[in-house]
Amino acid sequence: MKTCVILISHGSKVSSGNDGLFKVVDMLRAMNRWDMVEAAFLQLAEPPFSEVVKKIVERGASRIVVMPLLLFKGNHVFKDIPEMIEEEKKNYPHIEFIYSNNIGADERIALIAADRIHEVLTEKQYGSRQRIEQPQAIADESFEIIDNLVNLKSIPELHRPIVQRAIHATGDTEYAYNLVFHPLSVETGIRSLKGGKNIITDVNMVKAGITKGPVEKLGGKIVCKISDKSVIEEAKRLGKTRAIVAMQQATDEMKDGIVVIGNAPTALFELIDLIKKGLAQPALVIGIPVGFVGAVEAKHALKDISIPYITNTNRKGGSAVAVAIINAIIKLAKEFGESEETA
Repeated sequence: MKTCVILISHGSKVSSGNDGLFKVVDMLRAMNRWDMVEAAFLQLAEPPFSEVVKKIVERGASRIVVMPLLLFKGNHVFKDIPEMIEEEKKNYPHIEFIYSNNIGADERIALIAADRIHEVLTEKQYGSRQRIEQPQAIADESFEIIDNLVNLKSIPELHRPIVQRAIHATGDTEYAYNLVFHPLSVETGIRSLKGGKNIITDVNMVKAGITKGPVEKLGGKIVCKISDKSVIEEAKRLGKTRAIVAMQQATDEMKDGIVVIGNAPTALFELIDLIKKGLAQPALVIGIPVGFVGAVEAKHALKDISIPYITNTNRKGGSAVAVAIINAIIKLAKEFGESEETA
């Protein structure tokens, strides 16, 4: 069955006012989840809905999903578009038409709105400042801007520096709302580091970004086995990813330590299985792989383990944010150790 998506919007006499719909269509096409994705307009712009339906039917579509790219429900959503769909059903009775919900009032829309508001306020406040070139001054101002963008006071105190650094590393304020912390995650991570335990990573990019000095000073090591010869050979023999085999071969080093996964959902799935079987016993799992395949599912599965974890709720993630999270915990462990020495 060949599925086509039609995004339909109001339309504008000003051509630039229609560009946004075509850009969203391009973004959806890039996901490669549907056979065709096309744009249509209700009025004032080309192409009209009926013309798009005709074109995609001629190209072999057997199912058409009509999605109104309209923010709120009104006559277009309730009346005009359904009537247009019914008319096309008469013209093409062999085609399945599915009518999707419009965008609607969604938390993600509120996040975008908040970002736009804060962006313009921040630009007004900071836009006229002279260029800063000192590294610490840049970092300080970055954190000040983040504090203005996000209400960090609503976040538990130990979580704040982690959220702050995740946003700083990615430029994405959404991490203030979608990072998920097990209640004991940060305390457990600090205790593990101070106990001289290791940090295991899924890929070398994560390993390279971790601040190793404090970890080694406390007695731990940063371990990544993905490029080990034994891992490469075993992965080839089994027909599995190196990330899976690397987790299997690192169970001894990860005992009571921290596992940081920022790239490979397969590594996180394997680690979860190893933990449930009692073959892996880390103290903390930072599971924030990125991707369209398996990332969300792996993060959801992580919440079912008994071991403390830090993750997020969507496909976003990656090495940069994983490194930011573990480095924030390392900094906390270092600060806690220094405060104890001076006590």
